[in-house]
Amino acid sequence: MPTGTKGVSIAVLTAAVLATAACGGSAKKSAAPPATSSTGSATSAASAPATSAATSNGAPAGAPGGSLTTAQISKLLLTDKDDAGYTFNASQDGTAVTTTQDIVTTGGAACQAFVDAEEALSTKYGTTAEVDRQLTKPNVAIGIESSVIAFPSADKAAAMISDLATGLKSCKNLAITQSGTVSVVMTPSAIPELTKDGQAGYINYMSAGGKTELMAADLVHVGTAVSVVAFIGPMSNDPALLQQMGGKQLSHLSDVQVGRLKTAQGLS
Repeated sequence: MPTGTKGVSIAVLTAAVLATAACGGSAKKSAAPPATSSTGSATSAASAPATSAATSNGAPAGAPGGSLTTAQISKLLLTDKDDAGYTFNASQDGTAVTTTQDIVTTGGAACQAFVDAEEALSTKYGTTAEVDRQLTKPNVAIGIESSVIAFPSADKAAAMISDLATGLKSCKNLAITQSGTVSVVMTPSAIPELTKDGQAGYINYMSAGGKTELMAADLVHVGTAVSVVAFIGPMSNDPALLQQMGGKQLSHLSDVQVGRLKTAQGLS
């Protein structure tokens, strides 16, 4: 789910919020170019058929002895066929894995654990691959982020979701400083309907550069990977917008991506 959701990474979200401020309020963010830095990124129309990914020995990717690659992940992410009117540029998909910890300056150990999990920190979870895609729609303030994160084992993927869910119970407000200059303040809270074994859904108000954005994310553990789908839009207390961001559409898009991920790993 800034995230990492990873799913949405803190770096990605910070850029989105700062871009929003610069553009005079549009919540849409441009897709990140293929990333080379150490910090990476935490459903309606007919979906494209999933492509089954396999390892060189013939076993499903993500099964013991096999893990999804960035090329395989790219085929599983959401596209313009999954939500009418939304578009994306695959050449701008981000492929960075977070290798450097973002240090929490306010919030304590629980919030540090939340941020590490949200960013799928590779030094903690052994993250092997990640692809993050941004989808936008003209004249619509809500953008979509679609990500899949691969791990060396199912246990590592499960640990990331477990740590995220545990962090959400205790971490209510946190702050980090990126690159020594950008202060990011986050206020996360769990979405009860999307928080269960192997799944963590949450709402997050994130402020940077004097601008606040709202993110709703759903992260699901699938085999040796985690699916992340997030909606990012303007700060609002409007019940209708909050329902739109954290309601059925988020669940639907998440289910679409989870289904593809299960097929790719031979789990369905």
